[in-house]
Amino acid sequence: MQSNSIAIIGASSGQLPLVLKARDMGLETHCFSWLENDVCTAVCDCYHQISIFSYDEICDVCRSVGVNGIVSNASEETAVAVSEIGYRLGLSVTPPAVIRLMQNKEEVRMLTAGIDGLAMPKVYTPTEIGNIEFPCVVKPIKGSAKRGVSYCSGHAELNHAIEYARTVNDSYIVEEYISGSEYSVETLSAGGRHQVVQVTRKVSSGPPHFVELEHHQPAILDSVVRSKIDGITTKILDTLGYTDGAAHIEIKINGADIYLIEVNPRGGGDHISDTLVAMSTDCDYLKCIIEIALGKYNPKLFHTTAYCGIMYLSAQNGRIKKYFDAPPPPWLVQRVLDNPQLTTATSNYDRNGYIIYKSTEPIEL
Repeated sequence: MQSNSIAIIGASSGQLPLVLKARDMGLETHCFSWLENDVCTAVCDCYHQISIFSYDEICDVCRSVGVNGIVSNASEETAVAVSEIGYRLGLSVTPPAVIRLMQNKEEVRMLTAGIDGLAMPKVYTPTEIGNIEFPCVVKPIKGSAKRGVSYCSGHAELNHAIEYARTVNDSYIVEEYISGSEYSVETLSAGGRHQVVQVTRKVSSGPPHFVELEHHQPAILDSVVRSKIDGITTKILDTLGYTDGAAHIEIKINGADIYLIEVNPRGGGDHISDTLVAMSTDCDYLKCIIEIALGKYNPKLFHTTAYCGIMYLSAQNGRIKKYFDAPPPPWLVQRVLDNPQLTTATSNYDRNGYIIYKSTEPIEL
């Protein structure tokens, strides 16, 4: 029986940085997934071809191995599995009921409505659909990566937006559209204690689908606004009952008001959690996530050390195409071109490539 091993739910490319970090920490890695050709299967120490939804079977393996923790990152489905399995094994995870709650945008809206300092968009009930004040946004109750999200400027677009949302989830939410600047808050929680590690400025394609095109760290905020964000973030996580792991909280700032967009019980995707946070701060974010899973995390003060970001290529962001066609400037760390023919992205899953940068000063292209 191993005494220094960790279970990693999922074996796709999204979990690869986590597997590599765990191995660097000297842990024996056990990956679980259904596809034996997933990228992590050749990298982890032990691969178990078991569906991530087969909770009982994974529990049996984890008990026989004697894993010390269970973890995943940047995935909604694996976050649920980690919680369900870890809770049954008595490991350091947020309870399953809390994870499922956080993935329901309507319930999150209701529970966080009373948080001091947090502004709320108006949410329309089904009986109020005929009296909506436009513009509004329609989104699936459960979903990620901007799939199923639409902006509506009038009734003519509403039925189509509702049907589009229902391609992701039968239930949907209609709410007031809030203009302003978009940000995400990258956090760590252990034993119910929370800390904000970094705030990311986000650039989207705007209406109608708000595809995420750029993430920049750190967000340039004055100290009063940053302090307000930190305080509100802690209240959100406390209110929802989140206890252990990374969280990625999306907000909008409009004037003096801070609005909650959604709360994700996982590290941020788009390489925010597996790359950018460690580049812009002295926080080894993935290592901290693993330490939380092992019950060995000691909170510490983190500092911003550099500017960095990721910019995605698409028809909406064609201005960065030139950085794929010429020698890279010194601040360009990585570039990946998936499709040289630029297409219009309608979700975070259909962009054409990206560049990652790091600099001692903000980069404005």
